[in-house]
Amino acid sequence: MIPDLKFFEAFVELFNINASLIIIILCAHVLLKTSKQDRGLLKARLFLNSNVLQQMWISISIAGAAFGLNSLLKLVGVYLTIKDIIYNYYLVEFSQMIFLISFIYAVFIWYQFINKTNPNDLSSGE
Repeated sequence: MIPDLKFFEAFVELFNINASLIIIILCAHVLLKTSKQDRGLLKARLFLNSNVLQQMWISISIAGAAFGLNSLLKLVGVYLTIKDIIYNYYLVEFSQMIFLISFIYAVFIWYQFINKTNPNDLSSGE
């Protein structure tokens, strides 16, 4: 039996499904590509490209903060009287979407770094 969902709730569910599929596909592709590459060369390329590390840490930090906010909002929604505000404005869903978007961005940065076709251009900040 399919429950009756409002428009935004249905959108969030479809977004979660699509985001999960994107994460699974990108992670699988990255794992397959990294298993075929030389680890030393990969570490050297990553060491010389600080832009990739900086972007990944920023997006992972945002994902971690959104995950913590999501958990906190769920906890507050159970025990405090402001649960109507939290659920009426879909704050839990927004924090979940922020987590998924920033995590997808981090995986996509790694995916682009692994799939860079020109290993001679080690110092580029792209």
